Amino acid sequence: MRVTRLHSPDKLSANSTVNLSADASHYLINVLRLRVGDPVNLFNAEDGEFQASLLTTKKNAVSVAVQDQITVYTRPRLMIHLFLGISRGDRMDFAIQKSVELGVMTITPMYSEFGEVKFKQAERLARKLQHWQKIAVNAAEQSGRLDVPTVKEPIEFQESLQSGDNRTRLLFDASGDVSVGDIEVGENLALLTGPEGGFSAQELSLAADKGVNIVRLGPRILRTETAPIAALAVLQDRFGDF
Repeated sequence: MRVTRLHSPDKLSANSTVNLSADASHYLINVLRLRVGDPVNLFNAEDGEFQASLLTTKKNAVSVAVQDQITVYTRPRLMIHLFLGISRGDRMDFAIQKSVELGVMTITPMYSEFGEVKFKQAERLARKLQHWQKIAVNAAEQSGRLDVPTVKEPIEFQESLQSGDNRTRLLFDASGDVSVGDIEVGENLALLTGPEGGFSAQELSLAADKGVNIVRLGPRILRTETAPIAALAVLQDRFGDF
């Protein structure tokens, strides 16, 4: 039987007790129909992953008995920051989910010239960020990760070009004149992928002027939710932990 994994921000240690959040408690009791004594695994990047079992179950209030540690956190080979062109609804959700499964460490949604989605109301943006972060948590739980990527507040395209430091910066576009295999890749990467309309000529020129590598992923035009998945899979296969 597959044991449910839950991310826990609380300190985890053997022979301790953790009180789960209302959302996690509701999921275990009302969705999975678990009972006292049923197994779960709790994890976070600081403490690793632990076997546990339900200790008490009340309405939206579950306590868990933490038992033995089963996994210690290992830092990934690639530290990937994805600047993701904002797309509509399910496309954005899908891109975030699969990017987390493929090992991205940070996701920053990005406004760009051809992007049609703008969040002008702070309340709407806050709800969307909460929604995206929940997708990231669920994807980490499903995929066996111990760390949960942070989904940051959206920024403008020009701001994403300021993150130079020691990272290799790759912008994926069909106009690129190099492939991933042509690039010297360090362990810290910044990836930029566009919205439904792609990047404008002005944005591509600005990125090139800033020293960003314009990289192609083949002869086909990829959908906005497909591009980050393809890019991450190639990078993990060549330089990461695949």
